[in-house]
Amino acid sequence: MKLRTKLIITFSIITLIPALITGMYAIQVSSNSLRTQALTTQTAHAKTLANNVHSFLSVVQGDVLFLSQSPLMKEYATLRFQNTPADILEQKRQYLEQEFLAISKNRGIYYQVRYLNEKGQEVVRVDSDGIKHTIIPRDKLQDKSGRYYFKDAIRLWGTQLFVSPLDLNREHGAIEVPHKPVIRYGVNVYDDNNNKAGIVIVNVDANKFLKPLGQIRLVDQNGYFLSHPDINKLWGGPTDLNTNEKLQKEYGELSQKILGKNGTISTDKITLSFQTIKVPGVAYEWTLIVQNNTNDILKSVKKFRIIFSLILLLAVLLALFLAWFFSRIITRPLEHLTEAADNISKGELHSNQIEFTDDKSEIGQLARAFERMRVSMIKSFERLRKQS
Repeated sequence: MKLRTKLIITFSIITLIPALITGMYAIQVSSNSLRTQALTTQTAHAKTLANNVHSFLSVVQGDVLFLSQSPLMKEYATLRFQNTPADILEQKRQYLEQEFLAISKNRGIYYQVRYLNEKGQEVVRVDSDGIKHTIIPRDKLQDKSGRYYFKDAIRLWGTQLFVSPLDLNREHGAIEVPHKPVIRYGVNVYDDNNNKAGIVIVNVDANKFLKPLGQIRLVDQNGYFLSHPDINKLWGGPTDLNTNEKLQKEYGELSQKILGKNGTISTDKITLSFQTIKVPGVAYEWTLIVQNNTNDILKSVKKFRIIFSLILLLAVLLALFLAWFFSRIITRPLEHLTEAADNISKGELHSNQIEFTDDKSEIGQLARAFERMRVSMIKSFERLRKQS
């Protein structure tokens, strides 16, 4: 094996092996870091959305508690149990209407804000279509004593909240079209003597917190979709559209690891980040799910690997070129000296002047020594020729 080949191999081993080991390690570490960062970003997004929903419902909870305990409500509830003149009582009721109207206008998230007395009769009611907010006249107020939400709420005590399931609103027993998802919050009202005086109940326009979720999935405690990219999978529960479209049907065995839990699951095809949402006022939880294609999540990782691999390949090619170049610089004088020595051994002394004599390195010293030897041999041959 030629010296140049040996030098190329030696230089390649010295430069390439550390470069390859370092490069492969850097790719692995950086890829894991980018993957972790991508998953962390998705998880943080899920947490933010879950907190937004929880905060929205916490505002509703606060509004209901405020209305049930406001000075106007306390005063009206107390006057009802006393021998208060009808005109004064009506005036206080109208003040209460204005307070309910203000809440409806300022929040803009309620279909209805109502006060029902202890017998289930509507006393104050403000309706809204999202644009117009209307106080319902007294002669059009209804008896709601037979409705489940009144029966369930009036049985509670203190500041215990009644929270209905989130479902589609019904009118005259039929689901409204277009669909209007509603969740109801209610709480009991007490007078100054702690007598139960009815309930305050609000019908929340659930679209106000569902629509901002967009493509995000949200399921109730039973796994039925409250939010989904495919509208045909929404409201599959038996009290709504009864299609039986639910989490278990879409994700199979994975649903057991998702429903009511927090975490991230990644498969070859999809990556899921899920967060529970504690619904204020009740014990049950919803689960919010952010789904992305795994390829999209790892796109930055793959891009980094490709770019880094190309850089590593260029570094390897450069190292090979430098190994060839420097081995050529080192071996070229030696090859020339070898050729000159071979010619000298054949008696060709005059036509083989040694080059590289100006080189200050060891190669130059060797070249000068060869040149001196060649000149000495020429002189010796000339002396011998003269003597003979």
